[in-house]
Amino acid sequence: MSAAPRILFVTYGGGHVGMVLPVIRELEALLPGVDCQLMALTTGHLKARAVRPTLGYKDFLHLVDADAVRSWGERLSEGNTSPDVPADETIAYLGINYLDLIAQHGEVGAADLYREQGRYGFRPLHFMRRVIDAVQPDVVVATNSPRSEQAALDVAREWGIPSVGMVDLFGQDDDTYLHRPAKPLRTCVLSQRVRKRLITAGFVPEGVVVTGNPAFDGLLSPANHEAAQQFLHERGWIGLRPILWAGHDEPRGHPATPVPSGPGLALEVEGILRGLVRQDPRLALIVRYHPSQWYRFSPEPLQDRVHFSVPPQAPIHPLILASAVVVVQNSTVGLEAAVAGKPVLSVENAPSVHIAFSLARMGVSTPCPTPQDLAELVPELLSWPASVPTEYANDGRAARRVAVVVQSVLETRLADIQSKSTNAFQ
Repeated sequence: MSAAPRILFVTYGGGHVGMVLPVIRELEALLPGVDCQLMALTTGHLKARAVRPTLGYKDFLHLVDADAVRSWGERLSEGNTSPDVPADETIAYLGINYLDLIAQHGEVGAADLYREQGRYGFRPLHFMRRVIDAVQPDVVVATNSPRSEQAALDVAREWGIPSVGMVDLFGQDDDTYLHRPAKPLRTCVLSQRVRKRLITAGFVPEGVVVTGNPAFDGLLSPANHEAAQQFLHERGWIGLRPILWAGHDEPRGHPATPVPSGPGLALEVEGILRGLVRQDPRLALIVRYHPSQWYRFSPEPLQDRVHFSVPPQAPIHPLILASAVVVVQNSTVGLEAAVAGKPVLSVENAPSVHIAFSLARMGVSTPCPTPQDLAELVPELLSWPASVPTEYANDGRAARRVAVVVQSVLETRLADIQSKSTNAFQ
């Protein structure tokens, strides 16, 4: 046990780091003196580092063969870089994970697995054992991602360290978190329906707690509402009805739809929405691509009343709050928009809708069968009153509820250690 109670958080970017940061703030308010160590990975690293001390893979190079890591990391970084991830962190992440693949599967097995799955095949168990041994946490907290986060939770269970998992969305069958044999001591989820899914999947009922998603708390922030109005004012959009297009590159195809993998669908949607703005001077468009993909898309052509948003420079919540309608494939942004009371359209022929989940089937959005249907459905939704899906309603206190769960687990852990220590001297 560390001198001060220590909690290790592990998360990557996207919406996941947005879940973790407010929980750490709440814990530090609840438990003055607690030592919260944050390991933020990939696109989450700079976002976290902007607001607090943050660890990354490169901070643990002393635990591994650093020369081998750099050699593999530099070799694998071609085509695997992002302007939102420092180069030394990318090299450390790729190199350490690949060395872990070799340790688990041998050189031939690692090469085969990486060829088939790329980074999706990473699960750095050996590395996370070294990290957790170095950090010596009393509790491990991680989001439901299947790589570093899963490895951190698995090692915690292996070593008898209590752990807390955080599930960001719906807990569907495609979420590998549901099917892992080792379950965290506690799991924080979005809603009662998600809780029931986890229990059906084998989680013990007392281990699954409905807290809401802390990343959504900011939708109630007065500062974000002010920022939304400032965004509209700066662009001369007061009185207009902005459409927010939160799109992404489709990672792979699916037999249920003829839409191929790649950026084609996203660009098609953007083109149709740009056409609607050209036709109607009352409309505007915010183009916002996924935080790990935005740099693959172009702000061109420049167009009146069209704004290309750069995620590292602009938080998503003010953009949601500034919009009149939100269009997505199956992005978390769609659920956030619905929680904020905005009407949402989801493009249902997207491969990712069939691979992962449909917001329309979750009762979050209005289904848009194909991009061609946007021309009819966008004006229609703009005339409807929006309503918040009751199941996912947020009161702005999800982060506090997750923090209380972590606090309870920590206090039980410390009491157990104290009891064992007392008994040892009797």
